[in-house]
Amino acid sequence: MTRKLTMGFVALALIVPVEAARAAQSILLNGSVENGPGPIAEDPMNPANWTIEGNVVERSAEANLIPGGEGHALKAFQSNPTELAYQEVPIGPNVAANSVTISASLYTRLNDKVGGDAIAGLALSFYNGSGFQVGSTQTTFPLTAASPANTWIPATITGPTSALTNVAKVRMTCIWVSSTGSGAAFWDNAQLSISSGPNQIINGDFETAGVGEQSPTGIDDWSGFNDQEKSSDFAFHGTSSVRVGMDDPFSGLFQTRDDYPVQDGDRLLLRARVWHSSSEPLTANARAGIKLEFSATSGGGLPPPYENLAFDADSPTDAWTFVDLGTTGLTVPANANKARIVLIFTPNAGSNGEVYFDAASASVNAGPNLLLNPSFESGAVRPDNWSFFETAGESYAVKSAFEVPGYPDVFGGSSAKAGGDNFAGFFQEVNVTPGQTLNVNVQMYMRLDTLLQGTSRAGIKIEWAGGSVPPPVDITTDPSANTITAASPTDTWIPLEIDFTMPPGTEAYPRFVTLTAAGAGAGAAYFDACELVVVNAFDGADADGDGDEDLADYYQFQRCFNGDGADDLGFNCSVFDDDEDFDVDLIDFEYFLPRLTGP
Repeated sequence: MTRKLTMGFVALALIVPVEAARAAQSILLNGSVENGPGPIAEDPMNPANWTIEGNVVERSAEANLIPGGEGHALKAFQSNPTELAYQEVPIGPNVAANSVTISASLYTRLNDKVGGDAIAGLALSFYNGSGFQVGSTQTTFPLTAASPANTWIPATITGPTSALTNVAKVRMTCIWVSSTGSGAAFWDNAQLSISSGPNQIINGDFETAGVGEQSPTGIDDWSGFNDQEKSSDFAFHGTSSVRVGMDDPFSGLFQTRDDYPVQDGDRLLLRARVWHSSSEPLTANARAGIKLEFSATSGGGLPPPYENLAFDADSPTDAWTFVDLGTTGLTVPANANKARIVLIFTPNAGSNGEVYFDAASASVNAGPNLLLNPSFESGAVRPDNWSFFETAGESYAVKSAFEVPGYPDVFGGSSAKAGGDNFAGFFQEVNVTPGQTLNVNVQMYMRLDTLLQGTSRAGIKIEWAGGSVPPPVDITTDPSANTITAASPTDTWIPLEIDFTMPPGTEAYPRFVTLTAAGAGAGAAYFDACELVVVNAFDGADADGDGDEDLADYYQFQRCFNGDGADDLGFNCSVFDDDEDFDVDLIDFEYFLPRLTGP
C-alpha cells in the first residue's frame, strides 16, 4: 500500500539537501486515461458525416478528382449485392417538383476496372420525420463494365418528379449494386442543392476522416485508431484504462507533444502498465506494447505513414496486378528528406498466404525510378539493396527465382516473396524534397495454391523521415521491456518501459504510442498509467509539466512517497525517483525540497 509523507514546511527545512545527477519533467497529458470522452476517435477509412452500409465502402486515396496532396474519394467494391454510403439533409415539409439536385463524379481504375454486372451511381430519396420514405427513389448508374477507365464520369439527378408533402429530409446515396461483378468504383465531389442554392453536403470531397466504428468516443488529449476504447473493466490508477483489441492489423492510442521539442542528449523515459487478461488473452503471434515515435519540429510534424494495402484474398490469382499510391501520388511534406518505400504483407487473425512483388518504382516529379534493384534480379537469398523484415518461424521475406513469371519478361525471372502468418516485407529509402510529388507502384502476384486467406492484405506503405528525426523504438516480436506476447503472464499489471537518449544532431517532437499488432492472433490489452518523462530537461521534479516545481508537485510527491526499498512506482511517480531505485523515499525528497518554488 502506498504511504503518504505528511510534513509541514518547518519539518521540510530540516532535511539537508543532497545534489543528484538528474532532474525530470513529466510531459504526457491524461496518462491514466481518466478524462474523456474527448474528441471522437477517427478512423482514416471512414468518411466523416456519411453513413456506411456494407462491408467494403471506405474512404480511399487511390483516386481523387482534384490533383495534388493526399486527396481522397469514396470507394466501394464487391462484397454484398449492395454497398452504399448516404448523407441526409433537412428540408421543408413541402417540396416542389424538380427542386432538389444531387451530383457527383464517378471513376474506375484501369487495373481494377468495374466488370460483370457491377454498376455504380447515385440515388435520391425523401423521408418524413418518422423515418418513412415519401415518394419513390430516383437512381442513375453511369458507371458500368462498358464505362471508360481512368476517367471521371459526372452523374446528376434532379427531383422529385412530382411535388411532395410531409417531408423532413432528403437523402443522397452513393450506391454500388452487383451480384457477380468485379472491380471497384469511386465517388468524389458530392453535392446536393435545394432550389439552386448552395451545396448542402458536408465532406462531399471525402477529405475528412470520420468516427471509427469500434471507437465511437475518444479519450482527452489522445488520438485513437481502429479497435480501441475507454474501459472500466480494469484499472491500475483511477477507474479507467484503454482496451486495445485485435480486430485490425494495428490498433492503439497515440499522443504527440508537438509543443515540447527534445534534442541531442535528452533522455526520454516512457512507462506504462498493461493488463493481459485471461478472458481474452493474446494468441498466436499477437503483440502489444508501447512505442516511441518522433515528428519534425519545424513547420509542423511529419504526417503518419501512408499505405495502400489494395491486394487481398479477392485479388486476381496467377496474374500480375498493378498497385500504386493513387492517381495523383503523394506530396512530400515539409521537413521530410527521405521516404521509406515499404512493400508489405500484413496477415490477420486466422489468415496467411504469400505474395510476390516485381517491377517496383518510386519517382519524384515524374522523374526516373529512384529504387535500386527494382526487379529483384540481383542478390542470392535476399534481394540486394533492399532491407527486409520477417519473424523467424512465422513469416519470411526472401528472393524468389522462377517460382512465378517475372513481370514483364524483360525484368527476368526473379521477384521478391513475402508470406506466412506474421508481418513481412522489404523496404528501401529514397531522397525527397518537400513539395515534390512522389509516385510509387509495384506489380503484385498471388498463386492459386498459396493465395491470401481471410483478411490478409499486402501493398505499399510510405514512411516519411527527416534528417534530424530519430528512428522509432517499435514493439518487438518477443516479450521485452516494452512488449508483451501470448507467452506473457495474465491477470496482472505488467510494467512496460522504453529508455531512450536522443542521438547526436537530432531534434524532434516525441510521440507516445500504445499499440497492438494482431498478426495471425487475437486478444486484447488494457493500458494504463502512461508516462513520458524527460529526465534531464528541468531542474527539479515537475509532475504536471507546467514548467515549475510547486505545491501541486508537492502534493503528487506525497502521493508517490512509498519509502526505501519499495521496488515499485505508482502512476506519474517516475518523475520523483531521482536515484532511479524504483522507490520514492527520503533521498528523493532531499533532491526535491531545495527546488520547490512555491505555489
